[in-house]
Amino acid sequence: MSIIALYLLLLKATATSFAGMGSLPQIRQDLVVTHNVITDEQLSQAVVIGRSAPGPVGAYVVSIGYFARGWPGVVAAWLAMVTPALLVIPLVTLLRRWLH
Repeated sequence: MSIIALYLLLLKATATSFAGMGSLPQIRQDLVVTHNVITDEQLSQAVVIGRSAPGPVGAYVVSIGYFARGWPGVVAAWLAMVTPALLVIPLVTLLRRWLH
């Protein structure tokens, strides 16, 4: 799987969930069942790593990126994790201008 495909799959999962662990079923479906990029054991390990580390609950996505593609996967997963939050800022600004 390419880095861009990994980024897009993780972005889809993180952008459509409203909580940290909410993206887990979509990630499992895409990366374990459909594309066979990681195993269920690796997914479980990533969740344990993410839950034991300080920070946001959804940080397990970064561990999934590591299991899927190594360090480039970490970068892609981190970008997929923060992209929805970073896109909200310009969207709120545009919405504010449109409403006024």
